[in-house]
Amino acid sequence: MNAKHYHNLTWISMFLVGLIALMVTVYMAAQGKQGLRHIAKLNYHKSHYLASLLTKIPGYSLASDGVYFREFVVHCPRSPAEINEMLLKHKILGGIDVSDRYENGMLLCCTELTTKDEINVLVDLLAQAHHP
Repeated sequence: MNAKHYHNLTWISMFLVGLIALMVTVYMAAQGKQGLRHIAKLNYHKSHYLASLLTKIPGYSLASDGVYFREFVVHCPRSPAEINEMLLKHKILGGIDVSDRYENGMLLCCTELTTKDEINVLVDLLAQAHHP
């Protein structure tokens, strides 16, 4: 790569970082004075709602009893790769396969944009994935 290409890539990278910073600033401003607190509560409650439903399904359990905010690892009854393949058929991007750290481990996440209906659909599909 020559110096001109490197300079162009550097400029583009700086532009994108600035654009992302601007988007975050506008988003947070639109949320208002209590916006960050509200978003944090939504993330927390939605992830704990998902976890509570998953742990009621035979074969699923939390990988840790520790505190979590919006992301957590769940042990799955089958490999996360198989489960994600099934979820993709329903146009759902599954969790991240962390089986290299936790046996049949899948990292799941909920944000303020995750709806209760989306959580319920995911749980229903994961319950079906219990049976190969």
